[in-house]
Amino acid sequence: MSDAVALGAAVRRLMSASVLTNADAAAMAGATEQIHAIAAQLENAGLRDMMQLPDEDGMRRGDRPYSPVIGAANPIAPPLTVTALEDRTVVGECTMQPIHEGPPGAIHGGWVATLLDQLLGHATAASGNRGFTAELTVRYRRPTPYGVPLTLRGRTDEVDGRRVYASAEIVVDDVVTAEAKALFLTPSPERMAKLRETLSARS
Repeated sequence: MSDAVALGAAVRRLMSASVLTNADAAAMAGATEQIHAIAAQLENAGLRDMMQLPDEDGMRRGDRPYSPVIGAANPIAPPLTVTALEDRTVVGECTMQPIHEGPPGAIHGGWVATLLDQLLGHATAASGNRGFTAELTVRYRRPTPYGVPLTLRGRTDEVDGRRVYASAEIVVDDVVTAEAKALFLTPSPERMAKLRETLSARS
């Protein structure tokens, strides 16, 4: 997996360079040709039909190398790192890049929601109530900048049967830039059986 992580980091660097470069048209054309050649090299080595998933134990541990949010092997991911604390809350850290920009100088609102949704999932799992997002409400209090360390904090607030309520926020220099509340539903036995089948087939 270290090779996949290194490849993901290299492509992540390329993605940032592609939106920031001052290269002239000829240089961009040359780079484009080289990138197509590299893509063909990877394609000719064979492609999976879908991204690889971990087995059930790996999924339970949060081992998702190709996740678009926490996966170090996925160049789209920042990636976000998440730590579960002893009090069953979670803390996430990441630094977003210009490729994530929406309003000038700030992260696109969709990425803000994505980061919060991911962290909320970790928060429910840390409390022993892993589930799937059913509702997500985000309040954008001020622009969330890129290029600086972001801290995300989340926790499970209430559990009512299969309904799990959680909340989280993004903090920059001790200032909350966005906050979210979410409803998660723990999967039914039937849903869990289907999930296990999917993981078994794709791990």
